[in-house]
Amino acid sequence: MSAEDETLALEKAESLARGAALKWASGVFCRPDQLKHLGQYRRRETQRNNSIQSRLKSALQSYLEGVDHGVAQLQVAFSEVRHVQQALREVQEIWWEGEGSLTKLQPISQLVMEHVQLSVAIQSLPYIYAVPKQIAETQELLESRHLLEAHVHLRELESLRDDVLYRLQKFRPSLDSTDDQPNTEAADLVQRFFAGVQGLSEDLGRTLSSLATSALEVARSDPSLLVSAIRIIEREEILDVEEFRGPVQQPWKPPGRPKHWREHFFQALEKGVWDRVMEPRLLWENLSAADIAKHLKELQGRVVEELQAMCFVLVPCVPPHYDLPRGVAFMCHQGIARHLRDILSHDLPHPALYHVLDWVTTVYTSEHMMGHPNFSSEIDVSELGPLIPPEMLEEQLNRYTRSIRACLSQWIHKALEVEFSDWLRDQEPDKDQDGFYLTTFQQIVMQMLMENVQLAAALGESLENRVKNAVLYEMQNCLVWLREALVKYGIEHMKDRTYPTYYTQYLLAIINGCCALRYNIRRELLRPLGALKRHASPLFRDIPSRPWLTGSDYVRFICDKIEDFSQYLCKARAPACQYLLAQTERMVAIEYVRALMCSKFVCRSPAERQQLAHRMALDAEELSTALHTVGLEESPLCVSLIHSIQELFALKEPSLLSLEVSGLMTAFPDVRYMG
Repeated sequence: MSAEDETLALEKAESLARGAALKWASGVFCRPDQLKHLGQYRRRETQRNNSIQSRLKSALQSYLEGVDHGVAQLQVAFSEVRHVQQALREVQEIWWEGEGSLTKLQPISQLVMEHVQLSVAIQSLPYIYAVPKQIAETQELLESRHLLEAHVHLRELESLRDDVLYRLQKFRPSLDSTDDQPNTEAADLVQRFFAGVQGLSEDLGRTLSSLATSALEVARSDPSLLVSAIRIIEREEILDVEEFRGPVQQPWKPPGRPKHWREHFFQALEKGVWDRVMEPRLLWENLSAADIAKHLKELQGRVVEELQAMCFVLVPCVPPHYDLPRGVAFMCHQGIARHLRDILSHDLPHPALYHVLDWVTTVYTSEHMMGHPNFSSEIDVSELGPLIPPEMLEEQLNRYTRSIRACLSQWIHKALEVEFSDWLRDQEPDKDQDGFYLTTFQQIVMQMLMENVQLAAALGESLENRVKNAVLYEMQNCLVWLREALVKYGIEHMKDRTYPTYYTQYLLAIINGCCALRYNIRRELLRPLGALKRHASPLFRDIPSRPWLTGSDYVRFICDKIEDFSQYLCKARAPACQYLLAQTERMVAIEYVRALMCSKFVCRSPAERQQLAHRMALDAEELSTALHTVGLEESPLCVSLIHSIQELFALKEPSLLSLEVSGLMTAFPDVRYMG
């Protein structure tokens, strides 16, 4: 702060003080009778000023004394620093003068290092002499299955070996020397001397792996032995972790570390699990579908038995953090997945392939296998994932469909050959209970086709649709082959009018069979229509509604469903196709009108009622286009009915409503039953 600023600050402070004093005096001496106390006030203020001045002088004196003392200390410190600098310069000069003579001390340093090593060796001699005997004792303990005692002896031997190697590494030659050959030779000598210790460690590791492979048998017969093995593994795992957590720059690591015995334990456990589950092995010579089914059934039983034994026998012997049920479930899952890929890599007949697909999609995740109630609380099936990848499953479904088509074609040909031979026999055709001629051909064909469809339906909608398409395709081929057989049958009759003897009767039987075949096909095709009709109401549940009124895509979605369904119906021959299309149109009309009549939707204003009528007109146009697309040129029911109801909502004169309703009931008398 400058002198001018200080002067201004002092003047301001003085002005404030005078103002405060004047305010105080005017308050105290506001009446004449108070002037007699003026002397008393003057004495009190004089005493206060004197006290303040004395305190200020005392504080200033103390501050000045502190400054003097600090300056004196700084002078002393400065003098000491100069002495230290002088001493450091003298030490540096002495170091430079004696640097050349330090190399003469190298032999002494070497002797010191050798002395330390010899001292360590002398101190370790009693323990080193006992190493061969201790190795033999440890081997005997290991062979007699006293695993904990054997591990204690092994740790003592390993600690001694590691201590000797560490000391050799620690007291290596100085950094100025590049010759560490003596240390290397000494380390090699120690390694050779303690070679039996590493062998003991490997033997113990193999013993632990063997116990893990037969863990179930050991847990049943001698659980304490398995618990001892787990305790040893946990101890070694801790030592491995501590070793990994050591200094990053540590130049020496104990030999044989890390051992990874826990990892080896789980690998051996997985091998034991898979050996038990996959026993006996599947032989591919002359393998039939029944053999595949039997093998999968037995595999299912062994997996369930293995998982139950793991949960009830083995889990109490291992720490909870091993999460053994989940781990064993994954072991089984991965092993089964590999085994199934191996099975599917072979050229399986379609019955065997069906058993595999059924086992994968239905049995595996059911309560009879991985979802078994005895271990469902321990194992989450959803975590296991699919047994085979989705793309591989898709490939197998296509493979099964191709095989079914080939077999259907072969079966129909054989059935037709038998049928043709029956036409030529000298025996009247069979008759049904009504006295009509019939043949068994259509019954055999329909039973064959429907059995395959039912089997496919058990494996899911995807395979069912594929097999249905294959059945329709082969049915068309069947009709072509039947026509060719009839032409051949007629040619044989034209050669000799008396042969076959029952030519006319068999023609009637064939006609009756074709009619029955046509009826059965129509009945099977009507089932999807019935399913669509049962699911139609959810499609119309949002008609009418506020979102529908404001322009949603509900009707467009319904039209897309109609077009998708028509693509399925196109596989049927006329007149079944036209009949089903007409039924589709009727179902759409009924459900649309029922949705309108049963809804609780209320128009809030005449404008909203006009908006609803406009929306119905748009719906009628969309449905008309969709029905025209699927092959219904004129729509006598659906579109006309919707237009008629739309006109009711579009009325502006309420007095005409009863007349319009009467006209609607006359044009469409069945509309009263649609609600």
